[in-house]
Amino acid sequence: MATNFVYQFEPDDLISHETMQLENISSLGIGNEKVNQLPVTELSGLAWDAHKKLLYAVSDSGYLYHLKITIKHKKLVKATVLRAYKLRDKKGIPFTSKYRDSEGLTLKRNNKGVVTELIISFERKFRIVRFTLQGQQLGKIKLPNILRKEQHYRSKNKGLEGVTLHPKYGVISATELPLKIAPRNYQTLYSTKGKVWHFKLSRYRNSSVTGLETLPNGDVLVLERSYNGLFAAMVISLRQVKLSECNQLHQCKVEELAIFNSIDGWRVDNFEGLTHYQGDQYLMVSDDNKNPLQNTVLVLFSIKHLE
Repeated sequence: MATNFVYQFEPDDLISHETMQLENISSLGIGNEKVNQLPVTELSGLAWDAHKKLLYAVSDSGYLYHLKITIKHKKLVKATVLRAYKLRDKKGIPFTSKYRDSEGLTLKRNNKGVVTELIISFERKFRIVRFTLQGQQLGKIKLPNILRKEQHYRSKNKGLEGVTLHPKYGVISATELPLKIAPRNYQTLYSTKGKVWHFKLSRYRNSSVTGLETLPNGDVLVLERSYNGLFAAMVISLRQVKLSECNQLHQCKVEELAIFNSIDGWRVDNFEGLTHYQGDQYLMVSDDNKNPLQNTVLVLFSIKHLE
């Protein structure tokens, strides 16, 4: 089992109170010891199963993990990887090469709230797929027309980075970068039911979408990352896209909930996964990129005054 180590992520005196709407921020690192002979690395998607008290995670390498977490007094205390699986096709054969680049993760529940399936989005071989809780493919989810053609994407490695299941609009996904037909500073949320919502990306250079989660009020929480090289600032933004406050062009209002800027002293990393935990609490996780200088960091936070 992979265990955790303490990782500091809370310089409260450096918070910009103008934009920071988070509180009770705590974090810890997850060790990279192998579980079921699979490395714990490149975590890119999260989903919390309240019924089983399990945290699911997927990695860029096409692995699925089951984690147990301990939270006391709204602070992360421990995280342990219990099991690891390779994502497999309908015949039980593990995905390889470009087919295994899993990025986004969300859960499907039955009418009793019990999780029955995992829904995972993939970046390089663009698709959204249904899986069992142990990682075997059940079937594909039909993408909106605009997302079906590879030539519409900015590049082969800028595909379906985030996915969330909305109670009204079904599966909602987003690409890492806007499609070629869109302005570079405007991103779009795509619903499998045909709806689209456009929103302006963060003001930070080269900002891209890395994670999505549906909020209790029906809005979408978007995780964005701005990275411009080893010697430039890393900026992680959490933003609320208000689906009910859009104009006739489907351009929606966005509220900035938090900014973590490495220039301000935040030890931020490549955060890609995002999920609702309970109440006003959420979890996000960083991708270590298989880099020994980076860590897999799990962060718990509360959103205050969510409208």
